[in-house]
Amino acid sequence: MRNKKYIIAVSGILLILVLITLIYFKNKDSNYTNNEMFDELLLISEKYKTEGDYAQAEKTLEESLKYSKTGYYYLGMLYSDMNKKKKARKSYEQAYKYKVFEAATLIGEMEEKSGNFNEAEKWYKRGIKNNKGLSVFALAMFYYNRNDKEKYKIYLRQAANKKEGQAIYLLAKVYYKEKNWEELKKCQKQILEEKEIYRVKDYMKKDIEYMLGTEKEKQYFNLTEEANKFIEKKDYEKAEKIFLEAAKLNNEGYYEIAKMYSNISNEKAVEKYKIAYEKGVVRAAGDIGSYYYDKKRDVETAKKWIQMAIDGGDLDSNFYLGEIYEDAGDLRQALKYYSIPANNKKAIAMSIAGSLASELGDKKLADYWYNKIFSEPGIEQLSEQLVIGLGK
Repeated sequence: MRNKKYIIAVSGILLILVLITLIYFKNKDSNYTNNEMFDELLLISEKYKTEGDYAQAEKTLEESLKYSKTGYYYLGMLYSDMNKKKKARKSYEQAYKYKVFEAATLIGEMEEKSGNFNEAEKWYKRGIKNNKGLSVFALAMFYYNRNDKEKYKIYLRQAANKKEGQAIYLLAKVYYKEKNWEELKKCQKQILEEKEIYRVKDYMKKDIEYMLGTEKEKQYFNLTEEANKFIEKKDYEKAEKIFLEAAKLNNEGYYEIAKMYSNISNEKAVEKYKIAYEKGVVRAAGDIGSYYYDKKRDVETAKKWIQMAIDGGDLDSNFYLGEIYEDAGDLRQALKYYSIPANNKKAIAMSIAGSLASELGDKKLADYWYNKIFSEPGIEQLSEQLVIGLGK
């Protein structure tokens, strides 16, 4: 099933920067770019890479250099995947020479991982010349890792101003620790009311509500934050104990336990999702249904659990039913179910609904959903993947 949650960490920044670069150069007049042929070769190279044929992928990207020097950037990506660090570095430097500033951010990441922090800082700063929120966010996280709280906050604010959802969320956490309620409210307002904010997740909105909520809600949020620190240390037993303390304040704590185990053991996660559902967290039933469909291919059991979530009021679980019907070839039923989370500000569902409407010959409805992605405030799950898919 399509994953509803797109989690972008700084360590995984590389893929997103590729997509940003593609968008940028598709819309930029340049002496170095012949977009149509270059894009075609880029897709061919990606196909070879997916098939594990790195030699052909490399050959295709070398051919692409005739049409766009941006190809050096993608060669760097390929060499990184092949663990050829020297070749990757050389390609990124060539890309940077041709003003592909995202390449500088990736060189910064390489230097940081090698412990060359002064060099990393220089390259990260070169990377933000692309004026993209994600590159600024990468620099902010560099300062976070160096425990430079002042610069971390400065660049978080800059990234937030460039509509980077992760930055807005982390900036909200900074203001929460400072008890700066007015600035925290501004972060909430930006996420809820502005258009085209990238990488906003539903948990970000909920957490900000807790930060601005009652003392009980703040206490619950504090406990989940403490538990997450132990997850980072892989001390899952300690994290679970803290989540159980949080669950005394809010049953969502049971869901957090299940979510933690979903990255460790599917069977353990299902066991915990069932507990969460029994405690009144209805959306947990949707996750159980997703497990039975994805992992067990048990369609009827999957539908039963998903319907339980929907009947309990979880709108987003309709997404799972949409996938089941789409996979079965029933596009009209799929469109019906995708439309529900699409109307609940989920950009992925909007994009799929638009695509299905187009396949069904309803151009007016397709345009409605595509336009809604960029006209609706407070959208969740907006990403470069969607932007590229829509030709923006």
